[in-house]
Amino acid sequence: MMKLLKDSGLALSRLAVEELDRMAAYQGESKKSIAEAIGMGRATVSAKLNGHKRITLDEFITMSQAIGVDPVQVLGKALASKEGEAK
Repeated sequence: MMKLLKDSGLALSRLAVEELDRMAAYQGESKKSIAEAIGMGRATVSAKLNGHKRITLDEFITMSQAIGVDPVQVLGKALASKEGEAK
């Protein structure tokens, strides 16, 4: 049972990061501009948004704020997407 919850959480976090990346692109924000806004290297931001490195909750919130979106909204869209996948 615990593994199922963990897998479900990982899937949601992956979708949330993908949604954040989509929103950044839609807003016209480059990974370089996000990196400069939050004081992180461009390669690190890119790796995190592309799913090659884990992103912490604090980083997720900071990146969301840097591109001008509400992190709760990003999670909500990811959750809706996840529920759509389950159907």
